[in-house]
Amino acid sequence: MKVITCSLFAFFILLGCVVHAQTKKIKSIPDIEVYDINGKHTTLKQLGQNKVLFIDCWFVPCPPCFREMGMLHKLYAQYKDNKKFCFITLCQTDSGIVKRFITQDKSMTNFVNLYKHYSMRDDFKLPVYFIPGCNEKIYTGKVLAKYTPEDKTKCPDRQFGFRGYPTVIIFNKKGKLILKKTGYGDYEDENTQKMKDLIARSLTAK
Repeated sequence: MKVITCSLFAFFILLGCVVHAQTKKIKSIPDIEVYDINGKHTTLKQLGQNKVLFIDCWFVPCPPCFREMGMLHKLYAQYKDNKKFCFITLCQTDSGIVKRFITQDKSMTNFVNLYKHYSMRDDFKLPVYFIPGCNEKIYTGKVLAKYTPEDKTKCPDRQFGFRGYPTVIIFNKKGKLILKKTGYGDYEDENTQKMKDLIARSLTAK
């Protein structure tokens, strides 16, 4: 899958669309601590125990990530009540900024409008988790001394070994990696259907 770049955006918007992380091969759910939008901590292994675990990695503001969100909302609505399926998004951006983004705070208007344009949605209803230490800042009208995360090695691209956003990662009920896909373009219907078929097979497998 070709990684999509965002050459028409300023560098601070581009940051992270394509990354240059060292390749890290994973075969099963890593024992990574995460916390949700409300600050509740858990681990990926706990979330994915005996379940198909679907993870979408993204950040604010990433146009390809936002474009993918329309499809992700439909997928989440389809499976959110299935007790054998766990759907999460894993965001690289600082949780405080993401909270303001989701609630459409005025300080995030430009980014919210970008999201609405690419996702073709007016709201954001997906579960969001974060990795402690990976709290990338973005410019929201206030002077920031530092944009980089506290610890880059804690960010999703380093933890899972991919080179661009968005990236979808799926583990089966035994915790084994069955899909890692980076990028989201204009012609994704076929890939999305293959992903849905893979999820359906994994849910029925013993």
